[in-house]
Amino acid sequence: MAAKGDMNRFSIKDIENLTGIRAHTIRIWEQRYGILQPKRTATNIRYYDALDLKLALRIALLNSYGYKISRIHQMTDGDMNALIQKINDNEFKLQMLVNELLDLMLTMQIDEFEERVNDYIKQHGIEHTVEQLLFQFLEKIGIMWMTDRIYPAQEHLVCNVIYRKLALGIEHLPKKSPDAGPQVVLFLPEGEVHDIGLMYVNFILRKYGKSPIYLGPNTPLEDVRVVCEQKNPEYLYLHLTSVAHEFDAPKYFQKLHAICPGSKILVSGGLLKHSKHAVLPNMRYLSNLQEAKSVLISV
Repeated sequence: MAAKGDMNRFSIKDIENLTGIRAHTIRIWEQRYGILQPKRTATNIRYYDALDLKLALRIALLNSYGYKISRIHQMTDGDMNALIQKINDNEFKLQMLVNELLDLMLTMQIDEFEERVNDYIKQHGIEHTVEQLLFQFLEKIGIMWMTDRIYPAQEHLVCNVIYRKLALGIEHLPKKSPDAGPQVVLFLPEGEVHDIGLMYVNFILRKYGKSPIYLGPNTPLEDVRVVCEQKNPEYLYLHLTSVAHEFDAPKYFQKLHAICPGSKILVSGGLLKHSKHAVLPNMRYLSNLQEAKSVLISV
């Protein structure tokens, strides 16, 4: 767990993960162009702050659209803003909005955050907003959360907004048909309360005609057992983000298999990258929500 002073301080590896720019390239830009200069702690450890991240995201996006760093580094903020406004490409605009949402989260401008999301919904509809804008945003804050680079308050404020939009998206979906696809129980183990990813999967399953049973976060194994006995679901799905440190993943999955032996277990979430897990014949690990979506809509 990072110290409070490290929140909203980003390492060069964080910048790499969030922008897609390799750390080696960032160092070259720093040395050759004097761009993205890191700050240093009292103990001389390099770090980047929220403003540096904002700049890095904009530079990475412009660079990915063909603008050379030798040109970008000469631009003022006004020049960069003017150039961004001129680029009339839908994917570019989407990526810029994702970056702006990250900035609004870090500065806790929640009313403006929700206004931007609502504007996007008005233009593109709730389903497109969930699948394009909010999905990409969740991927980025997931990276920040796993490395303890955001305050819980920042994450909670925006997730409350996103949760309401996901619930709205589910409400707008057609009614589930009697011959809906296989039942999938969605839940998080006790101690895991970050259920935005789970809500997203609930949305996806309903959209593609499956039959989700949403138990939600912080679910005791006994509750899962009761549902398995009554419903005999074909699949169980968990998305693990930040369950308590004492969480024993192999032991938990063994217990889950024992109480629901007839169900296939699908597990995703960043926590899996930092823990060892038991290999069970009826279990599959999914590296991210995109893979989860791909697998779940094909079951």
